[in-house]
Amino acid sequence: MKIFIRMFLISMLFVSLVGCITTRNSSSEEPAVAVNGVTESFEEFVPYTEFDDIAVPNELSQVPENSYVADGRNFKYGKIVLKGRVENKSLIDFFKNQMVKDNWTLSNSFTSTISALTFEKPYKSCTIRIFDGSYNTEVEIYAVELKSAAFPESGGVQEQNIQ
Repeated sequence: MKIFIRMFLISMLFVSLVGCITTRNSSSEEPAVAVNGVTESFEEFVPYTEFDDIAVPNELSQVPENSYVADGRNFKYGKIVLKGRVENKSLIDFFKNQMVKDNWTLSNSFTSTISALTFEKPYKSCTIRIFDGSYNTEVEIYAVELKSAAFPESGGVQEQNIQ
């Protein structure tokens, strides 16, 4: 009986190994084609903040009690606080790559236990501070957007007389 059990286990091990070797993995780089001919994309979803051109990693969660966004007639500004278990270097790389994809220009940066990245766009500014904690990493995003209502209709500089 013991020989039968040993032979059974060895044959099951052999069958599972052969199955793993012959199973072909499809590459995630190649798009899958559905039955109706539509191409599916496996690109990871990146959530955006209250500012429609500032994305954040999926691994971070917003801390609502420390965040605020003010949206006025002439400008929109805010502080968005996020926390999560993500490495400092990984976050810096994410923001440098993602902000460039959203047409931001990196104007200043420094890296330490507290890192800061400053990005600019016409009429917009964004500073991202990353605090490398022992358990969680905290991210603060400060953003300012000047709206078109802030500019005079004439398109030029308005002269003011102070008396």
